Amino acid sequence: MNLRPKLMLAFISLIIIPMIGLGIFSFLNSETLLEKKYSEQSEITLKAIGGNISYFFRELDQLSNGNVISSEVQNTLRQSELPKDDNSALIRITQAEKEMSSILFQHPSVSYVVLYAGDGTMFRANRNDPTTFKPISFDGLQRHSLYDDVIERGGRPLWIGPYEQRELTGVDPPLFTMMRVVKELESLNDLGIMVTQYKTEEVSSMLKAFQNPEDESYGARYFILNSEGLVMLDSNRRYDGHSIDLYTDSMPQLTENYESARMRFDGVDSLVSSYQLDRNGWILLSVQPWDSLTDENVRFVQWIGMITVLGLLSAVLFNVFFVNRVAKSIIKVVRKMRLVEQGLLDIRVTAQGKDETVLLAKSFNSMVQRIGDLLSEVRREQERKQHAEMMLMQAQIKPHFLFNTLESINALAAQNEGGKIMLMVRRLSILLRTSMHHSEEISIKQEIEHVRSYLDIQKYRFEELFSYDLAVPEEAFDYRILKLTLQPLVENSIQHGFDGYEDGQGVIAIHVKVEPQKLVIMVSDNGTGMSGDVLMKLSEGYNPSRKTHEDAEMGERRGLGIRNVADRLRIHYGPGFGMMICSSEGCGTTIRCVIPKSRGEGL
Repeated sequence: MNLRPKLMLAFISLIIIPMIGLGIFSFLNSETLLEKKYSEQSEITLKAIGGNISYFFRELDQLSNGNVISSEVQNTLRQSELPKDDNSALIRITQAEKEMSSILFQHPSVSYVVLYAGDGTMFRANRNDPTTFKPISFDGLQRHSLYDDVIERGGRPLWIGPYEQRELTGVDPPLFTMMRVVKELESLNDLGIMVTQYKTEEVSSMLKAFQNPEDESYGARYFILNSEGLVMLDSNRRYDGHSIDLYTDSMPQLTENYESARMRFDGVDSLVSSYQLDRNGWILLSVQPWDSLTDENVRFVQWIGMITVLGLLSAVLFNVFFVNRVAKSIIKVVRKMRLVEQGLLDIRVTAQGKDETVLLAKSFNSMVQRIGDLLSEVRREQERKQHAEMMLMQAQIKPHFLFNTLESINALAAQNEGGKIMLMVRRLSILLRTSMHHSEEISIKQEIEHVRSYLDIQKYRFEELFSYDLAVPEEAFDYRILKLTLQPLVENSIQHGFDGYEDGQGVIAIHVKVEPQKLVIMVSDNGTGMSGDVLMKLSEGYNPSRKTHEDAEMGERRGLGIRNVADRLRIHYGPGFGMMICSSEGCGTTIRCVIPKSRGEGL
């Protein structure tokens, strides 16, 4: 039998049938159903309470909107702009506080109103209610962490719940506090800050209205939390000012809309539901002891336990006798695939049987074999391509220095300088011998001798325009380097770096440094340097396969030699090695070549 019928038969007989039976009994006798039912009821209740609370605060927002543009508030804050004679100022402040006291009677919840003018003058009005609240000074308000938030809101109210900021809201009795900026009506400039405090009795009455009036400890209880889990208001007043984390391991303050779950709250098995209010991230929380929702049914628990055990036993049998074997086969293939990802293409999977796992193993083996063949073909093709590019680059470099050398000899012959011609021909023979050597790599000593010959020839040609300095330690002589690496670099300095210089002003320096794993060769000059555009063109690279007719004629005067050297180093030595150019106009040029250490036979 194939794998799919086996899986289907095992799934139906060991999983589906037991779970159907468990679902039937769970449907009839499930605490989950009860929890869902009462969770829905709690959601309706919390939305009703939340709607009343939201309406209450919207009403207060509307009253506050009217107050900040009223003459009582606007004229009161303007009093601070008048001269502050001791007697007259006290009279004006007293009169202003008397006028603003009308705000206290706009709503029965208003308890205290404080206005702070821009110069720090404070105006107060309050009911004759018992309270421990004392408004802080304007300096203290400015130093408070909420001050910048109030200013940033630009006139929109900022609400603070009871116990959130005790220095602003007081503790006994707890109060809701609104802070907002008051703006001048005509110029919309900030006149000051209004702080209004509201009693919590009306909100508490909304919470108590949904409680069980007969037994407060047995029925539902309601809380208002802030986003940090602080209990701002408890319908029973027991947990006011405490953190909800002390009573439950859940995080109801993180509720985004509505959540309900059964958990332990203050040591009691309870149904805890939380609802997001539309203000400051406050959460409305209801806690109902589970015993108050339904009596425990021992028989129901026994049935659920028995069915659950049977279901688990069936799942274990299904896993042990069938899924485990299939999973092992799949895991074996996955592990082999990870080895293939690491480059081990000689991996093969062995499998026994007649189902799809054997076909999977065979397909895997065939795929790995095919990938190995393709990779080998790609490597061979890449090697051929790199070799062809290297040969093309070297072919471009050879006529480059030969043309310039012959041009210099021709100039000396015209001047009838036989001795210099003899020396230049000797140097030319060294150049040709090195450039025509069959090997791609030569020793550092040979490369230095090659570039020394080139520099001597050019000194004859340009009549001592420049001098050069070769600093090469003897320990570097036996290491290998791509031939014709340094000559195009010094040629670039001579032809483009010393334009306008007088005799002897130009200096070319070649320094070789031996490091633990590599050789660093520095070619520098004090010439005119390169512009940013030239450096950008060099950094963009050069592809010989795309060389145009103009490049063929003018390439050697536009940095083709430098680009060829950079490409040859990159192709031959790979990533981590190559060439870097540092130059700016008027500051000379420094070229840094980094190659790995390698030794070999000389000429």
